[in-house]
Amino acid sequence: MKYTLFSILTAVSLSPVVSVAQESLVTDRPDFVESSSVVTPGVLQVEGSFARDRTRLENGNIENWSTPFLFRLGIFSNVEARLESDWYTRTKDGLQDRSASRGGISDMSIGIKWAFSEGDEDVGRPAMAALLHTDLPTGSQEFKGTGVRPSLRVSAEWSVRMPWEDPNTGDGMGDWGVGIMPGVMIDRNEMDESYYSGIFGFVISKGIFIPELRAFTEIAFEQIQSVQNGGSLGFIQAGGTYLLNPSWQLDAAFAVGITENASDLGFTIGLSGFIAGR
Repeated sequence: MKYTLFSILTAVSLSPVVSVAQESLVTDRPDFVESSSVVTPGVLQVEGSFARDRTRLENGNIENWSTPFLFRLGIFSNVEARLESDWYTRTKDGLQDRSASRGGISDMSIGIKWAFSEGDEDVGRPAMAALLHTDLPTGSQEFKGTGVRPSLRVSAEWSVRMPWEDPNTGDGMGDWGVGIMPGVMIDRNEMDESYYSGIFGFVISKGIFIPELRAFTEIAFEQIQSVQNGGSLGFIQAGGTYLLNPSWQLDAAFAVGITENASDLGFTIGLSGFIAGR
């Protein structure tokens, strides 16, 4: 695995350089669609949060909470290394016939993001990035997945200004953002059989009221799959971000499940910022 990752990084570094390293803080949360920018080389960025969701059943509720994090380290001007996990997770089964609570550590995921295309608003070309990740069975027994599960996602972002908005405002509040992220993951079921799952997200965002505040809404499917392998997990989410300063950001989002196997309700709040190299 380490030799494969080294080969990928070498090939990317020798490709035509696209400089899309972010000058100020740009995060991949709280929306599901990842950004198309990467962290500046030598800079370490952390995106931490608290998340909670609830599923209502006929005989009670199932509640989960977790503490997701994402570390992003700039390697080249167009490549970053990534480490993420839901970290500590606790599940409570508040069912009428039984009630149980269990906690533990979730699996880790390592990967890279390669920003391979700069956007051009004048010609409608999106900024694009590819994300190659591998989920590893490193978690506690209750939350450990089966085997190594690789995934590939491609993020495309457009910066749009509506015809009725003044192009000379320059405060960022008139800018609309549109993003899509299709992908595929090779997962494994409890019988250690591999299968493919689809991934898709579509998001619209806009600056509101003040330049530091931005709102978004999206529809996302973190898993598109048959019922035999867990079913499709889709949701609609809305939220916003507030840039405290060029280095730190607060965010929050609320989600509603739209497929039978998804959680009914979800909420997250997070803090992101630079912790080294700035």
